[in-house]
Amino acid sequence: MIRVLLADEGSTAKSEIGRPLYKRSVLIAAVFVVTLGLIIVDFTTWIELDVAAIYGFPLVLAGATRNRRLLWALTALLTITTFVAYALQIPVGAFTLQEKFFVNRLLDVVSLLLIAVLLHIWMTSADTSEAQARLIKDQNEKLEAAKVSRRLVEVQESERRALANELHDLVGQKLTALSINLNIVKTQMSSSPTAQASARLEDSLTLVEETIESIRNVMAELRPAVLDDFGLTAVLRWYAEQFVKRTGVATAVIEERPTRRLPPATEEALFRIAQEALANVAKYARARKATVTLETTPQVVCLTIADDGCGFDPTAFHQPAKDHGWGLMVMRERAAAVGAQLDVESAPGCGTRVIVSLKGDPP
Repeated sequence: MIRVLLADEGSTAKSEIGRPLYKRSVLIAAVFVVTLGLIIVDFTTWIELDVAAIYGFPLVLAGATRNRRLLWALTALLTITTFVAYALQIPVGAFTLQEKFFVNRLLDVVSLLLIAVLLHIWMTSADTSEAQARLIKDQNEKLEAAKVSRRLVEVQESERRALANELHDLVGQKLTALSINLNIVKTQMSSSPTAQASARLEDSLTLVEETIESIRNVMAELRPAVLDDFGLTAVLRWYAEQFVKRTGVATAVIEERPTRRLPPATEEALFRIAQEALANVAKYARARKATVTLETTPQVVCLTIADDGCGFDPTAFHQPAKDHGWGLMVMRERAAAVGAQLDVESAPGCGTRVIVSLKGDPP
C-alpha cells in the first residue's frame, strides 16, 4: 500500500513538472504551424492581399514562449520570406524602389522588426523581474529559516535552564536532605553499630554523594551557571578543565585580548558550538591536545577550536549520515541563528580547525 502511494506521489510530481514543458512544446508547435501557414498563404496569394502585414501574429505567439532565440529566428525567417514572396510575385521588369507593393513590403519588415524589439525588451524585463522575485523569495525564506533556527535555539536553552532548575530544586535538594539524614543516623549509631550496618551506611552515603555530584555535572552540562554569571571566556575555561578530566586531552583556552560581554543568545551559541566541537574531538579526532581561542574586537568576534588529531575531509559531510555529520550541521545551525559564519578547515592527518566568526555588532 505504501509503495502504491509513493508511486502515485512520484507520478503526480512528474506530471506536475511535465505540464509546463508540455504546454510550452504545444505553444512552440503552434507558432511554427501558424508561421508555415502564413508563409504558404503569402506565396500562393496575389500580392494585393498583403498577407505579410499579419506576420506579427506568430511573433506575438513566440513572445508567449519567452524564448528570445525563437523570436529572432522567426523574425529573420519572416523578413526573408516577405522579400522572397515579393520577388516571386512581382512581374518581370516592374521592380522599382518607389513601386507601391515593394514599399508596403518594406514597411511590413520595419513593423516586424519593431514588434520583435518590443517583444525582446518585454521578455528581458519579465525574466529580470522573475529573477529578482525568486531572489527576494529565497532571501525571505533564508531569513525565516534563520528566525526559526534562532527561536529553536532560544527554546532549547530555555528548556535546558528549566530542567537544570528542576534538578536543583527537586532532585538536588532531596538528595542533600537524604545525605543529612544518613549522617544523623550514622552519628546516632556511633555508640554501638554493627560492622554490617556501618558498612551499609557508609556505602549509602558514598552513593548519595556520587549521585549529588552526577546531578551537579548534568546541571552544569544543561546550563552552566558560570556562563550567566561570568560570561563566555570563564565558561570556556571551566568547560576545558572538565573536558581534560573526562578525556585526558590537553585543552587550553586562549583569550587574544580582554573580551566584552556579548548578548546572551550569542554567548550561548558560541559556548554550545565549542562544546560540540570538543565533543567531536573526543569522539573522532584521536587528538593529544586542543586549543580554544577567543578573539573579540569592536568589528568581529572569532572563536576557533583547533586540535592535532587525525583530521577528515570536510567535503565528504555535505549531508549528515546515520552515524556522523550531525554535529557539524548542528554547529552550522547554531552559528546561523546568531548571524555568524562557521568554517571547517581540515584534511586527513592534519588536524581540524572550527572557526566561528561574527562580524559587526552581535544580535
